[in-house]
Amino acid sequence: MTTLQFKNGFSSEEIDVPVGLVNYLEKKTRRITYSIKKSRYSVTDIVGCSRKNYYKSQQFEEEELLNDATIENMWDSVRGDLLHQITYAYKWREMDYDYNVILKDGRTATLTGRLDMYDWKTATIIDLKTTKFVKWQKKQGYIPRAEHILQLLCYNTIFSRIIPVENLNVLYVDMNDLVAFRIRRRDLKEWIRSRIQDLEDSIIENKVPNGEVSGICKYCKYQIECYNTGSGLTTKPLSLPRNSPIKIKQE
Repeated sequence: MTTLQFKNGFSSEEIDVPVGLVNYLEKKTRRITYSIKKSRYSVTDIVGCSRKNYYKSQQFEEEELLNDATIENMWDSVRGDLLHQITYAYKWREMDYDYNVILKDGRTATLTGRLDMYDWKTATIIDLKTTKFVKWQKKQGYIPRAEHILQLLCYNTIFSRIIPVENLNVLYVDMNDLVAFRIRRRDLKEWIRSRIQDLEDSIIENKVPNGEVSGICKYCKYQIECYNTGSGLTTKPLSLPRNSPIKIKQE
């Protein structure tokens, strides 16, 4: 360690390059070590289907959605990117934080969260969801979705450790409308720990969790795998195995 002293009384010392910068450079130069598998999850992972998370962690091959190559699907992707520019309305945006969870075997799992927007004046977390037919979904009671509420509650639990949090808002946006909902705050510390522990147990025991079937299953890239495994998707999969014939288990 090198310490420098200045005539005016100031001093400085050399330190290691910040970890975040090192990680960024390693990612850009593809110098990443995969020998040690770390227990790392995103908030989106744990509020979604446990079975899907298991497939991802075990590196199951993703299937190809039947509508992947359609113009509509490609526009959906671009539309989401365009609408996401609304986050620039706030100076505090896309904030990352790692939240550690101690597992029953003493290991530490990491939960990563990223806030779309944060209004520091009102201590409000705002999560953006781009979708279609916002007003119609609101009328039908389809929004706010349960997984989106859970996501915001997880953000509340994670980020309230480092910034003031008084309000939780979810904002649904399409090309014509914006609809916002306020979510009542609740601490999900124990739910997060239990959820991650269950996911870890399924991986260690090599036991596929039950599928958590919902309307978003049609966008999942493990539909055939889930359908064939049982205790999950029961409708006809809307996907195809990549570079292989259709393989759907017959009743």
